[in-house]
Parts: sequence; structure tokens; C-alpha cells
Amino acid sequence: MLLNKNIIFYFLLFFLSVGYFVVAINLGAPVVNNGLQPSAFPLLIGLFAMMFSSILLYREIKLIKSKGSCLAVDSEINETASIKDRLAPFAIMLSIFLYILLFSPLGYFLSSLLFVLSIIIIFSSVDKVIQKIIISTVIVAFGYLVFEQMFNVRLPALWG
Repeated sequence: MLLNKNIIFYFLLFFLSVGYFVVAINLGAPVVNNGLQPSAFPLLIGLFAMMFSSILLYREIKLIKSKGSCLAVDSEINETASIKDRLAPFAIMLSIFLYILLFSPLGYFLSSLLFVLSIIIIFSSVDKVIQKIIISTVIVAFGYLVFEQMFNVRLPALWG
């Protein structure tokens, strides 16, 4: 199996995630006296980062193994992928800009839902939109619970 740029990048991403998780562990106990502490959130982020980076690494290794020793890809597929790869950073920056711009007027829930959905679509595709909307809603609801309920941070609302 040949090492390509993606595998090297995903290995680095995984090791950075592990490093982040180790540093987060050193912040202290996530739960003290049956109360959630601020150190719990970095631990969750580190755990999710390790999980998602290992999934990306696994998928890339599996993709290369399925291609065998021949890494040649149809030029049309390669060209389409390279166009998507070139536009992805700009689409991400535009999504972040719009999220910042719309956060106060639309409130946390709607602006975050649109942002998370756009990021999911940028990194995947437009198919299975209903499933992606449900995943985005769960992520945004989790963020709401963390900030509003656990940390008592007021988030802007559309109606308020």
C-alpha cells in the first residue's frame, strides 16, 4: 500500500486529536459533586475529534486497498473531485462568514442549523438531505443543551 497525502494528513489529524484529548484530560475532572465542569466540553471535543479522524483514516486506507496497487482513476472523476476539492475551502469560508453574519438576526438555532447542514453537505454531497437535516438538528440541539443548560450561557433566539 502506497502512502498518499490523504493518509499522511489523516494520521497527523488523528495524532493531533489524541494530543488535544490528553491535554483536555489534564484540565481536571469533568464531573465534580454530581455537577458537570467546564473541562467536560474539551474532553467531548477531543473524543469526537479522535473518533472522526480515525474514521477518516480508516476510510482512506479502505479506499486505497479497494483500488489495489493501481492508483489510476478515471480522469473525469478525478477532474470533478479536484474541482470540488478546490471549491471546498471557499465554501467553508463563505459558510463561516454567513454564520457570523446571521447569528444575531436569526438566532442560535436557525443560523447554526444552516451552518452545520452546509458544512455536512460541503464534505459529503447533496443526497439524503432529510437525513442530513436530522443530523444537523441533533448537533445543534446538543450545542444548545451544552451552552444554555449546562453552562448557563444565553444564546440569541429568533423570537427574542
